[in-house]
Amino acid sequence: MKQKKIRFTLGGKLMVMILVMSAILCATALIISYRTYQGRTTAFYAQMGRSVVQTLVRRLDPAELDYYYETGETDDAYYETQDLIRDLVESHGVEYLYVVRPHGTGVTFLFDSDMETSERGEYYDGGYCSLGTYVDLEGGFAENLDNLLAGKEVEPIIQRDGGFGWLMTSMAPVLHEDGTMAGYVMADISMNEVVQEQRRFLAYTGGLLAALTGGFVAVYLILIRRMFIRPVQQLTRAAGDYAGGENKSAFANVDIRSSDELRTLADAFRMMLVEIDLNAAEQTQLAVREQRLESELQLADQLNASMLPKALPEREGGYPFDVQGLSHRAQELGCGFYDYFLLDRDRLCMVVGETPGSGVPQALYSVMAQTAIKSQLRAGLSLTEAMTAVNRQLYEMGGSLSLNALVGVLDGAAGTFSCINAGQTRPLLLRSRDRYDWMDTPVCVPLGQSENVIYRPLDLELRQGDRIFFHTEGLDAVSDGAGRAFGAEQLRLTLNLARNRQGGLKEQLQAVSDAAGAYAAKLADIGSYVLLAVEYRRRDRADAHCLLTADSAGSAALAEFLRGQMAANGVPARQTAELAVLADELFTLCCRRSAGDGRFMAECAVPPGEGLAVVRIRGDLGGEDPLERLSGEAVWAADFIRGHADRVFFEHGETVDTVTVVKRLASGAAEESRRTV
Repeated sequence: MKQKKIRFTLGGKLMVMILVMSAILCATALIISYRTYQGRTTAFYAQMGRSVVQTLVRRLDPAELDYYYETGETDDAYYETQDLIRDLVESHGVEYLYVVRPHGTGVTFLFDSDMETSERGEYYDGGYCSLGTYVDLEGGFAENLDNLLAGKEVEPIIQRDGGFGWLMTSMAPVLHEDGTMAGYVMADISMNEVVQEQRRFLAYTGGLLAALTGGFVAVYLILIRRMFIRPVQQLTRAAGDYAGGENKSAFANVDIRSSDELRTLADAFRMMLVEIDLNAAEQTQLAVREQRLESELQLADQLNASMLPKALPEREGGYPFDVQGLSHRAQELGCGFYDYFLLDRDRLCMVVGETPGSGVPQALYSVMAQTAIKSQLRAGLSLTEAMTAVNRQLYEMGGSLSLNALVGVLDGAAGTFSCINAGQTRPLLLRSRDRYDWMDTPVCVPLGQSENVIYRPLDLELRQGDRIFFHTEGLDAVSDGAGRAFGAEQLRLTLNLARNRQGGLKEQLQAVSDAAGAYAAKLADIGSYVLLAVEYRRRDRADAHCLLTADSAGSAALAEFLRGQMAANGVPARQTAELAVLADELFTLCCRRSAGDGRFMAECAVPPGEGLAVVRIRGDLGGEDPLERLSGEAVWAADFIRGHADRVFFEHGETVDTVTVVKRLASGAAEESRRTV
């Protein structure tokens, strides 16, 4: 009884599955063939209808249609058109052909192929619609009328008429030269024979497919029973006789004569008995390893959480940069990290580091190195001094460990970036959303590896929209089936995709991580790595800036910058010239306070709706107001600035001094600025 139940269950399931699949395939083939046939026949008659109505449209005069509609009178041209309509009906096999004029929610008939006359102007009874007959439109006819009036093309309407059967109605407008509608032509084509033919096609094709499906199912079930069901039943009985491992000779009596996968399955069952004994011994060792790995992963989660940077504090107006990081952790205890923190209001420090190897000692070493880097930089040391001090501190700790690190400082106010690469992978630079390219950063000795190392930074000027992408060695180690590294083959290509260059930093980092996962031959082989990206954000046209040198070239650059900023905000040329003179005089006085190789940053803001222009010049002025303690022509320049500016004030900062000039724009310029912004 048990064997019969198994046979019935397996065979029944296969039969139901085959029947369902066959029915689905049969229905799909029937629907596709019917739709194809129906579409082709319908398209043929639709083209014939369009040809008829377009022929008549070309022969109709819009002015004459207006005359017939407005007066209701006929003339010789009217009856000539009526004769043409009858000829088109007879020559093209059209059921009805008529010309109507839109009126209210319906149409007024102007011509009708069904009108019969004995003499012109006299109609027999039995004519359908004479000149001036009004009919309301409903359903698709009303919708097509709206589309025609809107200047849209319309598709033919196929519907069943109670008196005439199935009809296809094609429509085309008769337009004046100015595009207004004088009327439109409608042609009714009988579709009764087409519909009957489609039904016969559906019945014949459906019957043929059903017969073929029945024969296919019968043959397939016979073959399945002989080639699949019986061998599976043998394996099922052997598995039942195995009895939890006590009767290991049960599979020896299985006789499968085929040479396909079922034979392979039977052999696999026999090999499984041997492997079960071997696996039992390995389970104990595996349990011990898993317990140790779980402990290390818990420690890794705690260490990684402590190494993640804290969010930058919120401030009004935001920061002139954006920074995002991503950490991918594998099963082993990863020792890479990223960090970023503020050194002052506009300076951001970024760190990407990794201790080679994996394990608790390497993870603890990374934590200590991260803490040392942050401590030295926050103590006020320069980047070179801080890195040298951290290297000495880690070296004195002893041991064989070292840290591959790249540390950079972005000055948001000056638009500069300085970095030191101590054994880390090269970053990539995106210039103004153009293309990512490898940065030519000199690679120095890793931190803690050698005692007497002096690190020198790479300095870079940034422009609006510039991005820098950092990553650790783990990303480069991702490889495809041929052993090609992701970092060498695909990283730059992935970053240079338009959606990644133009999207946000967070989405960009995730896209790189996803691309690395898709590139890897095996996901399990992907190690730990970290990603970090920073974008320098200059203000928009309401508040922009540029870098200047303390010479004539800087003065020319300032004038060009102000002209562009004023033009972007719609400020007239006269106002721009006045502001440029003020800014040039102020820049000249600032240059007198600085060293010959000094550098300045000029800012120009045009707040929307305030009618003001604000110019700031930032730089090292020795803490002295450039408009004070002057002599000679400089006094005249200072008086000129105070006399033509609405406000002038000086601010002394810890690292940079600022001079601000505020000038009110004329009412017209202010209004134009408000509208433009």
